[in-house]
Amino acid sequence: MSTTATFDRWLKKTVEQLSEIDGVEHDTLNDGTINFKISYNGVSHEMQLDGSASEIRIQKDQFSQIRDTLTNLGIIEGQTYVAPKRSRKPMSPDMAAARARQQKEFQDWQEVWRIVRKAEVSLDREYEISNMLDYY
Repeated sequence: MSTTATFDRWLKKTVEQLSEIDGVEHDTLNDGTINFKISYNGVSHEMQLDGSASEIRIQKDQFSQIRDTLTNLGIIEGQTYVAPKRSRKPMSPDMAAARARQQKEFQDWQEVWRIVRKAEVSLDREYEISNMLDYY
């Protein structure tokens, strides 16, 4: 049995989103395994995903592993960005650029959370549909 189209699509989106973020390194091996090294706020974590997983349960476990990794790194789901308090002094262009980078990074991490949640819902639906087809 091969991987599901749903899993392939969502895994691809997740890998693309993670690879765009600074502090994330990934490497894809010939057997389909994807190795990640994620660094966030001075803490790093390594994670390995099997890109050729065939069972929906295993596929869901991999997205759960991504969730656990993000949580362990301190990247909390559903937070809203709160900019640092502005001082009375005008902001220099360097400060404005640094704040814009910080906000973009925050939004990128939240997008990873959204992708992972959508992937899990899609895999749940696919599992339920396959069970219904087997039943009827």
